[in-house]
Amino acid sequence: LIKLDTTVFDEVRDDANELIPAIVVAVVSAFLAGIGSFLWWQVNYDGSGPDGLFLNTVILGPIFLAAMYGVWVLIAYVVLVQMYKLQVDLYSLVRTMGYAAFPLAASVLGFIPVLYPVFWIVPLALLLVTSAYAVQSASGAPSNQVVVANIIGFSVMVLILGIISMSGDNAPMGAGLFSFIVEAP
Repeated sequence: LIKLDTTVFDEVRDDANELIPAIVVAVVSAFLAGIGSFLWWQVNYDGSGPDGLFLNTVILGPIFLAAMYGVWVLIAYVVLVQMYKLQVDLYSLVRTMGYAAFPLAASVLGFIPVLYPVFWIVPLALLLVTSAYAVQSASGAPSNQVVVANIIGFSVMVLILGIISMSGDNAPMGAGLFSFIVEAP
């Protein structure tokens, strides 16, 4: 995956032993994004972030990010199965999409001054690209159907995480880009 070798998705798609590792990749990537968010606040505001900063960026934010990523996977599955009437194995989709979450891990470097937009926006863009390969591998669907299913799931994730991150004081701000949405002190 580091080399952006998309054959990884074909390798894990049918391997039942890859389910837990795929979920671990997604969850660890979300937590690394949360650590990057926490460090961004520490570096850019000399440790004077909002109340509950550690809880909201390192604990709750990644949990919400991982959960919303799971919602994205389920939405993509439902779109493919219900809208396009395709036969898609949910576990294959979870395995491939779990590994597709890997680019989020780069958000851990989001604390670097001046470069932080690169480490928050580019990982999301790469996530969208790798997830398209993952959905394609798991479903065998035509490209246009993959894009539609993926964009709908991605949009729901971004919308909900954006709303949560702007929901007021002590909100579970999020990880990566979603902690940046919150108004700085």
